[in-house]
Amino acid sequence: MHLQVEHRFAFEYDTFISESFLELRVQPKTTPQQAVASFELAVGPPTSVHRYRDWNDNLTHHFTITKFHDRIAVAARSLVETRVWSVAIGSLTERPADAPSYVLRDFLEFGGPVELTPALRAAHRAIGLAPTAAIGEQVLALGSYIHEHFEYRKNVTAYDSTTEDFLKIGGGVCQDFAHLMLGLLRLRQIPCRYVSGYLHVERKKREPSQSHAWVEFHAPAAGWVSYDPTHNRPVDERYVVVGHGRHYDDVPPNKGIFRGIAQETLKAEVVTEVVPGKVVSTLREEITHIDLPVFREIPARPPDRLVTNVADVTTQQQQQ
Repeated sequence: MHLQVEHRFAFEYDTFISESFLELRVQPKTTPQQAVASFELAVGPPTSVHRYRDWNDNLTHHFTITKFHDRIAVAARSLVETRVWSVAIGSLTERPADAPSYVLRDFLEFGGPVELTPALRAAHRAIGLAPTAAIGEQVLALGSYIHEHFEYRKNVTAYDSTTEDFLKIGGGVCQDFAHLMLGLLRLRQIPCRYVSGYLHVERKKREPSQSHAWVEFHAPAAGWVSYDPTHNRPVDERYVVVGHGRHYDDVPPNKGIFRGIAQETLKAEVVTEVVPGKVVSTLREEITHIDLPVFREIPARPPDRLVTNVADVTTQQQQQ
């Protein structure tokens, strides 16, 4: 399947700020299950955009704006070829390794939003299945438990919510489901990591979609295997991987800082669509600019604002 993903977001400030730094993780990765055909990134106000690979091999763009401004806009467009996963989770009959390799130890540790608390331990005990059971059986049992006991609900958690918050509320979005799955897997000594990306769902043409999060767990013979605890199912060709990390804090779509006293509002929109026909697979990358103004001094009259047709989200983007 060939999927085109457009991810746009805009920061607006109620007064001018003098300097800002923004880091982005919006470029999909090339993995055994997907190939990136093209990636285009536009940012405004115009500035130099730099790129590096972080410790999880995620492509990270960053830029700084050093003159007065009251808006920042970002538009990313990707074309990705995705493939069907060949590993059936139920067929993973091996048991968790007694001593996972050194490179997997980071993905067994608790921290950040994945909190090791009495409530998490109680949820783990309620599942009942022995930690010595086959990995595939354990993953499916954890997924069924989460699906039965927690509800998908928007606007009840935030981008910085923890597993403890999710357990208390009993509902949340994909980010929360993924964090709880990670915590339960780690209590069973199964290495696992957070996956940030997109999920294509058939909608009316150009109807907004959303970013998504799921998990990958490590089986000694199969390697990393994907699972979506929000929908209680394996991952297929509708999923596009952007980044891997221990949890959300490692791979937010955007994070940054600014200098000034201002209230910040983030507006975000994701649109995915299937691209029919054959697509050339040679990778093409392009960086362009969005023409937004900057000023050496705060202007006496604020400039006219452009109307941005996106949904309001505050501060950072929570994955839905």
